[in-house]
Amino acid sequence: MTSSLEGLVRKRRGRPAELENPAASPRPNIFKLGEDGIPLPKVAAPLARRLQQICASLIAEELAGSGIVQLEFATLRFVADMPGIEQWRLADAIGIDRNSASLLSDLLERKGLLVRRVNGADRRARRLHLTRKGKLTFEALLPRIRAANDRILSPLSRPDQTLLLDLLVKLVEGNSIHARPGAGRRKRSTGQAPAKQ
Repeated sequence: MTSSLEGLVRKRRGRPAELENPAASPRPNIFKLGEDGIPLPKVAAPLARRLQQICASLIAEELAGSGIVQLEFATLRFVADMPGIEQWRLADAIGIDRNSASLLSDLLERKGLLVRRVNGADRRARRLHLTRKGKLTFEALLPRIRAANDRILSPLSRPDQTLLLDLLVKLVEGNSIHARPGAGRRKRSTGQAPAKQ
């Protein structure tokens, strides 16, 4: 009786019985990664996380020995593309909080790569500009970053590379309301014991 009821529930859910038992058939929503056959789900979030790890690793390889890390290069790139960008807008563009953008700008300023100028209209706002050294550093690193991006996309054909980038743009644009610095991170403990219920 129970087995026929389970079969009816599965039918109503629209799931074939073999998907309820992973041993019964290969699962189409899983693929095996690498020689060890690590099972990964064909789901956006875990795949995006794995791709981010790959991107960070390849870009770090290209930046090795330069004294610049990925976020610093991203800052140089935005300031090179948009001279005079305000610090708060840079934070939004990179996807970091404003305090982190301030610390990052300060660090690059101490390295002599960036200058912050007060915005005449708003004395609290800071406009960012590359120094000569900043421009030279950015121009020297740009071919290496392009090489890293080419390596990331190299498993795909040229048309598939274009398609992937177009689809990623659609995903980012369509979900931009959810892009918040620190989203999904665990909140820091306040040091207080949890309240008893």
